[in-house]
Amino acid sequence: MIAQPLILALETSTLSCSVALFRGEQLLGARQISEAQHVHGKELLPLIDEVLRTHEVTPAELQGIAVSAGPGSYTGLRIGVSTAKGIAHAHNLPLMAFDSLHVQACAAATEQKWTAIIAVMDARRDEVYTSSFVPEADRLIAADATRALILESTAAAVDLFPVIKNLDRLDSVCVIGDAAAKAERLLDTRMPNCTFTTDFPQAKHMHQLALDAYRARSFEDVAYFEPRYLKEFQAGTPRDPLGLRTSSVS
Repeated sequence: MIAQPLILALETSTLSCSVALFRGEQLLGARQISEAQHVHGKELLPLIDEVLRTHEVTPAELQGIAVSAGPGSYTGLRIGVSTAKGIAHAHNLPLMAFDSLHVQACAAATEQKWTAIIAVMDARRDEVYTSSFVPEADRLIAADATRALILESTAAAVDLFPVIKNLDRLDSVCVIGDAAAKAERLLDTRMPNCTFTTDFPQAKHMHQLALDAYRARSFEDVAYFEPRYLKEFQAGTPRDPLGLRTSSVS
């Protein structure tokens, strides 16, 4: 008998904060909030509570929890992963984690058939986090490793995104993510006819990934799992309204 697990999914890798609840192949419900700044610390737990209450599910009834593993926002990922681990530990649930860019690519795959999907996430300045995917049967397979990439003005498109190297045409390629508009601007005319779609990864697009992982028993160690940031956290410049940090000692 094919397992029909009840799984809660959390996605917090970008400015979007989202929650979804699945029972086997069925998406029961999902909620998302997107703001100009991170609201994950304030909104994630109420979103979880709303989704569970709406469908009359208690945390103790869950059979698994899924979360985006990164890359993405340091703060967002810490909140999402910490919350997922807390729920998993409290209720003895298996933890499943997925590349945020894979989750993003799954959003494009629900819209139409593409020969390649390039997920791009903003990493500040001219840099993006990116990974490319190609369809295989009814799943998306990673065509390259998730990486931080500078969209250099002198680099050829095939050097930036090797997945397009053997494609005869680019009108069946989708570039998707919160950095899609930036990528389109910086790439200029190097990727003509591609579709650029601005979007955020959402928990509801984790559905098939979570179900496959659950059935394969591909679980993370709840005690030791950490987000995959790609880049080290960089704190902003400390505030110094009185100029004490820059003053010299006489």
